[in-house]
Amino acid sequence: MSRSLTFGLILVIALLLAFTLPGEKGLIRGYQLHRELIKLQNQNTVLEQENAGLTREATMMKDNLAYIEHVIVKELNLVRPGDTIVVFKRKKT
Repeated sequence: MSRSLTFGLILVIALLLAFTLPGEKGLIRGYQLHRELIKLQNQNTVLEQENAGLTREATMMKDNLAYIEHVIVKELNLVRPGDTIVVFKRKKT
């Protein structure tokens, strides 16, 4: 190959890289957007699972009296009539 052809080929490759890598529609931006899309899809999956769990819990809170009682006892630290309360004291160290 002649010197001018080699130089021309290198120049064309350099120009292509200069215009395709950076910029709003460049390869680097495309890669960044692809990574962001994957991150958002993962967050969406987590939120969908959380939403499904909350939907199940809301249904149980609406329809299941035993579950409602369980939540009241657990979250509000209330006791049913006739239950025995046991308190453990910690030793001073």
